[in-house]
Amino acid sequence: MLVFQQNYPLDKLNTLHLTSMAKYYVALTDINDLPQIVADAKDLDIFVVGGGSNIILPELYSGLIIHNQLRGITLLETADDYVLVKVMAGEVWDSFVGYTIEHGWFGLENLSLIPGTVGASPIQNIGAYGVEAKDFIDSVEVYDIKSKQFTVLGNSDCKFKYRDSYLKHNAHLIVTSVIFYLRREARLNISYADVGKAMAALVNPKALDLRNCVIKIRQAKLPDPAVIGNVGSFFHNPVLDIAIVKQLQDKYPAIPVYPVNDEKGKVSAGWLIDKLGLKGYRQGNVGVYDKQALVLVNHGSAKATELLNLAHHIQNLVWSNYAIRLNIEPLIVSGGE
Repeated sequence: MLVFQQNYPLDKLNTLHLTSMAKYYVALTDINDLPQIVADAKDLDIFVVGGGSNIILPELYSGLIIHNQLRGITLLETADDYVLVKVMAGEVWDSFVGYTIEHGWFGLENLSLIPGTVGASPIQNIGAYGVEAKDFIDSVEVYDIKSKQFTVLGNSDCKFKYRDSYLKHNAHLIVTSVIFYLRREARLNISYADVGKAMAALVNPKALDLRNCVIKIRQAKLPDPAVIGNVGSFFHNPVLDIAIVKQLQDKYPAIPVYPVNDEKGKVSAGWLIDKLGLKGYRQGNVGVYDKQALVLVNHGSAKATELLNLAHHIQNLVWSNYAIRLNIEPLIVSGGE
């Protein structure tokens, strides 16, 4: 039986632990209930929450929050060199990554310990240490609120970009499951310096070793959302024309640069912020994490406005000092209607 709740607190449904409330809330545990939920919502705005790991929620969302709790992992196809695996959107992402390694399905090791659920992976095109979700997504199954139909988007339909996708800008498409194309043989990606250094100390490292290495690095750099509210990296690493990158390198020889192609380079947003002396900086309930300048944290009962004021302050400082505009990575959710 569907139960719509009113004035539902969302503090525990976002990893920033921002003070937030939904006028209406419903838990989605059966995919067959989704059309009825949408029909019952009538003219209300709808927003779907999974793990709440990369969103900034308003103090009041006056529409309907659907809490996606769809579960299940199904092996659809197996071949000599690959498998196709269907994963329901409410599955915990890191648990799924561990599951793939246990079953001998490889490719997602570098994405270990990223918080949130599987449903967010194609929306945000999550990525870490040289790997992006798009590299292993075959297709995404969605429910279209406008057409009131279930449909499938292929990888190209999702228009994946750096931490971005078609889904991110089309909230009427509710992700219900994701189909992944995974390898039967591990090809360890150790291109990032921290990962490569740690893996070099191991003899004949396996995929599980890479997963454990990534987990250890993330735990050392990023705060646990269960302890202090955060969404991990708060700003995108800016992708710049190679001529601008070279100018920055001439002026700041130590600036970390990650090659994109012959025309573009990606520079470290965390380094830019850190060099401004903002690591550990605090404004009331919010601040910059003292171990990683790319992470903004909620020290208490912060609201979205406080967090965004701090973010804009940092953006203005980076612009005035480096002439670089930082983009906010998490999705800023409006108040609905």
